[in-house]
Amino acid sequence: MSGSPARKVIAFSALIAIIAILLPFGISCSKPPPPSPDFGVSYVSGVRLLEDPITGMAPLTVKFTDQSTGDITSWRWNFGDGPAIEGSSEEYRNPVHTYQTTNSSGYIVVLTVKGPGGKKSVDKIALTVLSCSEAANVELSEAKLAIQGCLNAAGRVELDAAAPAWDGTHGVVNAGGIDAADYLRLWDKFKATYKVGRDGEIEEGIDESWGCVKWAVSITGMRWMAIEP
Repeated sequence: MSGSPARKVIAFSALIAIIAILLPFGISCSKPPPPSPDFGVSYVSGVRLLEDPITGMAPLTVKFTDQSTGDITSWRWNFGDGPAIEGSSEEYRNPVHTYQTTNSSGYIVVLTVKGPGGKKSVDKIALTVLSCSEAANVELSEAKLAIQGCLNAAGRVELDAAAPAWDGTHGVVNAGGIDAADYLRLWDKFKATYKVGRDGEIEEGIDESWGCVKWAVSITGMRWMAIEP
C-alpha cells in the first residue's frame, strides 16, 4: 500500500525538481523585519525660549513628524503627559499636541510603530516646559553666557562700556567689536531688560513683560523669583 520503490524515487525526484524551480524566485517563509521608528518635533505656538531642544512655557504646542522607515500600519504616541493615542491615519502619523503642564526635566515622548514584521519603539526628550520663574532664569542664564562668550572671543575682561538697559538686541553689549547678542541662543529678544556693568556682570533686571516674577537676591546670587500670591 505504501507504493513501490520506483514510485518513491519518482516522487522524490519530482519534489527536488520543484524546489529547484522555486529557489531562483526567492520563495521564503521568513517574517519581514519590523519597522524602524524615529521622529522629529517642531514648534507651533506658545512662549518659546530655546529652539533645540524646544524650551518654553505652557501652553506650548508642537508638531511631531514621523521619520520612521519600513512597512508601517499604525502609530502609537505617548506624549508623556497623559494617555497615549494610536491609529493608522495621518493625524496619528504626524500629530499636533499642546502641553499644559510644566516639566523642567523634559517630556519623554515614546513612538511605537507597528507593521507586518512586528512593532518597535523609540523614546526621546522632546521638549521642556518651564514655569514662569524657571523661564525667566533661563533668559538670565543665556544673557550671562552670551556676555562671557563675547568677552572670551574679544580676549578681554571688560566690555567697551556699561549697558544701562539690554534687552538682547544688537549694538548694546560689545567688547572689541564683538557683539554679545551674536552669542545668544534665545529665540527672541528678552522679555526683561538688564543693566550690565562694564565688568560684564548683570547688576539689575527690570521686569518688562514677565509679570509673574521679581528680581531678588538668593543664595545663588541675583535671579528672578516667583511672586508670592
